[in-house]
Parts: sequence; C-alpha cells; structure tokens
Amino acid sequence: MEKRTHPIYRDYPEQPYISPRRDLDAWEKTPERFPYGIVEKRQMQRLPEGILPGHVVMLWRIHFGNFTNESVHPQYFEYRYGVDGAECIETLIRLGYAEKCGAKDSLSLLNVRALKAILWENGLDATGKKAELLNRIAGRIPVEKLEAAFPLRKYRITPEGQSVLEKHGAIIKRHGPKM
Repeated sequence: MEKRTHPIYRDYPEQPYISPRRDLDAWEKTPERFPYGIVEKRQMQRLPEGILPGHVVMLWRIHFGNFTNESVHPQYFEYRYGVDGAECIETLIRLGYAEKCGAKDSLSLLNVRALKAILWENGLDATGKKAELLNRIAGRIPVEKLEAAFPLRKYRITPEGQSVLEKHGAIIKRHGPKM
C-alpha cells in the first residue's frame, strides 16, 4: 500500500504516517473533531539511532511491562508523532530495543481464571493463589504447550532500549508524564 501524504507536510524531513482510515477532508475542514492537530516538524526528525521521537515514546510505554500484542495503539502515535503504532513496535524489535516475550514470560498477564484453565487442561491441581498457580505452570507445563495455550504476549524493553530511553528523556518530559 502506498504511503499517504498531505501537502501540509511537504517541507518535512520525513512524511508522517497517515492512516488509510483517516478522513483527510474532515481532518482539514473540522480539525477540532480530531485528537491532535498537525504533527510538529521536530517529530519527523530522526534521532542519531535512526528512530523518531514517537519510537522513544513507544519504548517508554513498553518499559512499564504491561504493553502487549493485544494493546491498543493510542491515536496520538499517528496524530502527534506521525508513526504507525504497529510498525513502530516492529522497528523497535528489529533494532533490538524491545522484544516480544514468549508464553512463559507473559503468564503473569493472565488472570487467575485463565491460569486455572491452563492447569485443568493439563490435568494439574488448579487450587491456590496466583503466585502458586504461576509457579505450578512454569514448573510443570512444557514451553511448547504454553505457547499454544494462549496468544497474549507482552513486550519487554531491552538494555539497549533502556539506554535509548534514558538518553532521550527530554522527549518523554515533553510528552507529558514524568519519568
């Protein structure tokens, strides 16, 4: 699919991502209906690592440990930072700044009901508190079976990604929340 552009961004160093679902006519005529205005030019200037400020914000989201393959990518990645959230994660993984965890490392995201179901399906005792259930699953169910048991996976920031995040803390401060 061809990348969408807009004349307003013609002098930008790089064109911001514009979703194929965005109604560009409505965006131009009634900008107040949209969460953000025009992507600032500075958001489309690559950092020394070859990434954009939006990638740093995604790293910040990932570093909390609760961003998953089922998380919704907030619209501000497109409207404020000019990046596609899904592509942004793929780039961070490709560059070694983040990684998608396997089932074993993603177990803690499951609720007690889901953990008990995994234990029952494998003929194991399903009683106890969440920590006990997690230990029982991790100790007795092979990784191959776990991988097939549930699709939810979390993303994790790597040490290299943490270094990039720390180096570009000013981007996070401008984003809003404090580090």
